[in-house]
Amino acid sequence: MKIAIIYTGETRTIEKTIDYFKSNVLLNENCHVFAVLQSNNVDFHDNYVKTHLGDNLKSLSWFDKNNQLWCDIREHLLYNMDISEDWKNYLRNSGSMIEYYQMYLAFKEIEKIEHLYNYKYEYMMRIRCDVILTHPIYFDWYSSSINDTKEFLYKIVTIKNLTLISYDVLNIFFNTIYHQNRINCKNITYDNHLSKNFYNLLIIKDEDEFVKAVHDFLLNGKYILTLRKNQIYMTKRSNFTNIANLGITYGSHIMKNDYWFNAESQFAQICVENDLDVFDSTTTLEGKSLYEYNELNYFNPELLKTSEFLFFIRRV
Repeated sequence: MKIAIIYTGETRTIEKTIDYFKSNVLLNENCHVFAVLQSNNVDFHDNYVKTHLGDNLKSLSWFDKNNQLWCDIREHLLYNMDISEDWKNYLRNSGSMIEYYQMYLAFKEIEKIEHLYNYKYEYMMRIRCDVILTHPIYFDWYSSSINDTKEFLYKIVTIKNLTLISYDVLNIFFNTIYHQNRINCKNITYDNHLSKNFYNLLIIKDEDEFVKAVHDFLLNGKYILTLRKNQIYMTKRSNFTNIANLGITYGSHIMKNDYWFNAESQFAQICVENDLDVFDSTTTLEGKSLYEYNELNYFNPELLKTSEFLFFIRRV
């Protein structure tokens, strides 16, 4: 099973995060990294990233936010957005649009590799280079057996004292399959966007039929797993092409909220437009790392062993 990992962002804290990326994401030789990064010291970081990621690294590009092509694309997108000039200036000078253009560029490199070697990646993951994952990601859920699915469903039922055929069980199942100890999180919120295909699972009355249908949805359904909306996301390769185009279509995906033009809303809406069920979860500490980062909250040895956060953004 080949997994393409899109690795993007500024390298401000990469020297403190890259070892976690290697140990908790790059679990074997089939995890291939396609990186588009920014740095104020490209010569140093180019050698640093190549040395640390080794054979897992398949592509590395350095993004210049003053690149003329990017500036032209950005201004074209902003021109067509019905928002105030203040918000346009905010988007122009923030990383909101850039993160998706970097993703788009990385995806184009993935397509080149696929064409060159005549194969397709099976799964995709996008992660920022300033993110630390505290536990290894479990990528094998897509190839799990029906017995694995059944065992995990009943584990949730037992731990949470829930009825098997219920929204709560399915919600926990799909939001924790990449790391099962997330079941035990006390301070976790969910922000799913779900279709009729998902809710049809809850119409089933027979428990064995329910388990079989959930397993089929797990292997063949159209969905994406996200952490804190758009910080980390994982899905099948077949679902990713249109998502990658967000880099050149930003602002054209309109949600019914006041901030439809922000990075989180644009990502959520393009998933909905492409019929993807979105399973999203965030714990309190994961969310706080975006705006209230405190080193002591994350590098406490006892906390690192718990499920109170699976990831956080390393700010310093």
